[in-house]
Amino acid sequence: MSFRKAIGAVAVLAAATAAQARELTSAYVVTAVANNPGAGGTDWHSDVTLYNPHTYALPVVLQFLPTGRDNSGGAPTVEIELYPWETLNLWDALGQGGFDARGMIGALLVYADDQRIDCGGIATACDFAVFSRTYTLRPGGGAGEYGQALPGFPSHLGLDWSVIAYLPQVMNDGEFRTNLGVASWTGSFVRVRLELQDPAGAVLDRRDVWIPPYGHAQWRMEPRVTGGTVAVWILDGPADAMVYPYASVVNEATGDPVNVEAQLTAVGLTAQAARPRAGRTTPERETVPGFERERLPRERR
Repeated sequence: MSFRKAIGAVAVLAAATAAQARELTSAYVVTAVANNPGAGGTDWHSDVTLYNPHTYALPVVLQFLPTGRDNSGGAPTVEIELYPWETLNLWDALGQGGFDARGMIGALLVYADDQRIDCGGIATACDFAVFSRTYTLRPGGGAGEYGQALPGFPSHLGLDWSVIAYLPQVMNDGEFRTNLGVASWTGSFVRVRLELQDPAGAVLDRRDVWIPPYGHAQWRMEPRVTGGTVAVWILDGPADAMVYPYASVVNEATGDPVNVEAQLTAVGLTAQAARPRAGRTTPERETVPGFERERLPRERR
């Protein structure tokens, strides 16, 4: 199905949950985390912050999804107890004090641990907040750093069969470079299509990408464009397919990045594309050796 052919048909989906307000929830995707050298002398790191608004402790699971890997057999997992009203900062989350994944990028699944707490009954019983920031030290040296905010994306608001995602204002023109990425909270392979449009709406590039189970993919956008938009939708996969596309636009001179979050809508889909939503499953848990809450860095490096 070409986006150009589909754009004329608008599906009326009264229950499209992607239109709901962004409020606290019990499960999130952080679409990109890193502890990895990059282009132009950059060196990317990610801080992750969790906040518990409750008067009781909340058990939380973080699972790292390394890029380019089928994680259905297991994903590095950290289990944490958030104390009442606690703000827990995981400085350099993929560093030695966290997942110890130097040289890697990927995504995070972060969710209340329903194996240790009953999240039924009261709808907000397991809600908490997730925030992340990925930054690079200044490529030219000296004090300071550049970074982009990546708030946890509510897992139920991802890209499924009922919506198309749009990533506006992408730049790839010599002054800026754009990386595109997709994280998946799906236990099977999912094929997504990405179409790059110029400001006038002409399609400059079309790419189909298979995302591994509970996987993450990121790549450098090749065509040149200034202020274009990328449209993303699911072409193939199970009924419960749910993915999370994003873009990162980086200033070539400074390394300063900006995260472009997916904007979701049913506009452009045929009615036949919509499928019922299903419950989420999670990867098998692989304990991160040596991780102890008490040994987490208390200050940023």
